[in-house]
Amino acid sequence: MSSRRYALLLDRLARHEERIAVALVAIYALVFGTLSLIRHWSFHSTGLDLGVFDQVLWNTSQGRFMESTLSLDRCVPHSFFGDHFSPILVALVPLYWIAPHPETLLVVQTIALAAGALPVYLLARALLPRGIERLIWVFAYVLGAPLAFITLYDFHEVSLSVVPLGFATYFLVTRRTAPMVASLLIAFTVKEEFALIGIGFGIALAFQGRWRTAALVAFGSAAVFIVTLKVIIPAFADAPYQYLGRYASLGGDELAILRTLILDPLRDIRVLFQGEVGSKVVFVLSLFGPGLLLALRSRWAVVPSIVPLGYLLLSDYGGEHTLHNQYGAPIIPLALGASIVGFAKTSPRWRTRAVGGVVLATLFFCIAFGGWPFSRDFENAYLRGNPDRAPSGMSMFVREPRYDALLAQVHAIPANVAIASTDFWVTQVGERRLNYHVDALDPCDAQYVILDYADPSMNRDLSRFAQVRSAMIAKGFQEVASGEGLSLLQRR
Repeated sequence: MSSRRYALLLDRLARHEERIAVALVAIYALVFGTLSLIRHWSFHSTGLDLGVFDQVLWNTSQGRFMESTLSLDRCVPHSFFGDHFSPILVALVPLYWIAPHPETLLVVQTIALAAGALPVYLLARALLPRGIERLIWVFAYVLGAPLAFITLYDFHEVSLSVVPLGFATYFLVTRRTAPMVASLLIAFTVKEEFALIGIGFGIALAFQGRWRTAALVAFGSAAVFIVTLKVIIPAFADAPYQYLGRYASLGGDELAILRTLILDPLRDIRVLFQGEVGSKVVFVLSLFGPGLLLALRSRWAVVPSIVPLGYLLLSDYGGEHTLHNQYGAPIIPLALGASIVGFAKTSPRWRTRAVGGVVLATLFFCIAFGGWPFSRDFENAYLRGNPDRAPSGMSMFVREPRYDALLAQVHAIPANVAIASTDFWVTQVGERRLNYHVDALDPCDAQYVILDYADPSMNRDLSRFAQVRSAMIAKGFQEVASGEGLSLLQRR
């Protein structure tokens, strides 16, 4: 392209900057909103993700506040807050008065993640000249490899953190304390561990020389985290917080883990490099690579992203440090925000050259590791969230014909009747108070049981499926409908 044509292109991008930014976000929302709905209608949404939140919100809309029979796999209805403390979910309850369906959550998640582009764009607009230097960051956001997987992989509350953390980053950089604190407080309501991210913001404030605010934010965030883990969640669960076991390599309780983090750096490094190291490397690069690692030039602006990156990479649970699951959601706005600051610190001459690098790096990670329809191995994208799941051999946007054998009978089951089912079926029989996930062959007090050999416990093994069906019959059920790897049983 000649220099004159390139100059004309840059001029057009600058003149239509807002429209182009909106178009990029709209394309993302339309594509992934549609794909996530089709994926659900094709029986690929999972019970212990979408099903949990669907039941919790429906129960709350019916006057049973945060009640669940799925989140802790208990036969007795219990509070979801005993599993995770996510009061932000209450804000979604009015939507369930209008449209009480799993599809509502899929649409909400797509909109929430699309809206995450707004604080990214505002930060770019605050630091960079009009035109392509701003637009590349919206481009990097919507084509980000982790973002696509989070949108396609059912519904998770962590997706609601992207907007408030994005704004917290924007207000941190622009030195606006009150709205930054307000944004962090909203983020804290998304999930219990997000209060730790506030400590990172406190450290960043200290690097800015804002010592008093830094101390208030850091110690306040730590206090919120401790009270939530030691008081609030145990009060609802009637048991200690269950997810500390994911950090057993660091210690057996909170104090032991903290002691290891501070006093035993060699052990920290060993834990960091144990497990699937390749997955961890791709995870980190997919977040910071599109920004050409310029986040490292941002100095203090990169600090808030280090905290969630640290607690995810140090986890013994491999699902927490892969871009194919939802856990990386809070890092997306933090990493991109730091990348924009680092980019702005670069000289104008080098920024001109770096523009193409950001575009190429974004496309590389999207195509090689992402979840867009043109990404490599896109059809198996949903399997990566649970890589041990046996593939169906069909597109994740096509429902297997074998499900037709049970649909009419299942849809005829009254909403007030308890059902216990395996993975995919849990989201298809929702909006009922007693909706159980068949775990360890315990159907609880269900009147009907639905078995599907696609569940990871059977992994399309017909012999294992036959064993589970026989076990249910022995527990007092009789088969009333069947299909390939499917069984609908009713209590005698």
